[in-house]
Amino acid sequence: MKLKIYGCRGSMSSATATHNRYGSNTSCMGIEADGQTLILDAGSGIKQLEAECKDRDFKPDILLSHLHLDHTIGLTTFGPVCKPDGGARIFTYERGPRPLHEQIFGAFKPPYWPVPMDTASCAECVPLHPNKFFALGMFNILPFVAMHSDITASFHITDGNKTLVYLLDNELSLMDEKTYILLTDYCRNADLVIFDACYFPEHYQSRMGWGHSTIKEAVKLQTDSGCKQILLTHFDSSYSDTELDDLKRYPGGEHFLLAREGMEIEL
Repeated sequence: MKLKIYGCRGSMSSATATHNRYGSNTSCMGIEADGQTLILDAGSGIKQLEAECKDRDFKPDILLSHLHLDHTIGLTTFGPVCKPDGGARIFTYERGPRPLHEQIFGAFKPPYWPVPMDTASCAECVPLHPNKFFALGMFNILPFVAMHSDITASFHITDGNKTLVYLLDNELSLMDEKTYILLTDYCRNADLVIFDACYFPEHYQSRMGWGHSTIKEAVKLQTDSGCKQILLTHFDSSYSDTELDDLKRYPGGEHFLLAREGMEIEL
């Protein structure tokens, strides 16, 4: 199983001279195993993924953690979603009685978007069910509810050999004890945990309740779960490359990976 990062910023993209090494695009990652690609979230980074796959017969499966714009904006120009023969399938939780297709694309229509994506999109939209395994090719996936607003999913993903846990937009410090213990079970001995480290610990207090975590919670989770490696990501767009380098200076941070656009991790 190989993971590649196409976007690792949180909330919004920010292309400036101080964001060159870690990148400026919002959340998107690709997992590949035996020629099968699974996409995690569809932020602005998904266009880079599409460019890499343009010469392939590419009919992707996309797992959306939730529908906040920094995780969905890339859908608006993503060929496999916009073309009639694109073949994209999008998996996410249902939120209310409206058709799932309308829930996913409903924000992208006039006067907020020039093309009404809820009718223009050709993607197949498939509802997820919390705590219920399902298979996509060789991947076995367990979605579970994250500590974040507007019904957000985390994912436990395995190809039978390696295990990855995706924890973006998850505020661990607000979890009750029972939920946290369950989370450590999902992460136990995982080969990689992809972890939301949106804010520096000293900035978190004024952002408590916004649905994100810090490197301090990552250190605790690794200790409690025994996961083999943690990848920090979803960095607030205000942090420069130099500031993100400082994450390694926090106690325990020297053992973690910091996501950057173009990074590849072989599990």
